[in-house]
Amino acid sequence: MIRKSKYTNEYKRGKSKNPIPFPHIVVLEQKKVYFKIESGWPASLSVKPIMREHFPDDFTGIIASVETWEELMKGLDPNRKID
Repeated sequence: MIRKSKYTNEYKRGKSKNPIPFPHIVVLEQKKVYFKIESGWPASLSVKPIMREHFPDDFTGIIASVETWEELMKGLDPNRKID
């Protein structure tokens, strides 16, 4: 079940077509979403509302460390088309 918050329209008003304001990688096999949040607190508090709004309840949101993010980026296909 995907729940929408009253802030959804504010995310979509930005210049980007992506409503999530942080770089993220979705790993469907593990049902995990890794976020790259460099600014720390209070930006890290937004992970839970973003997960509630944009992903099913069985997905987990994780703030990736620098090492984890680099490993995830190495595993991405550079020729993959992003919508």
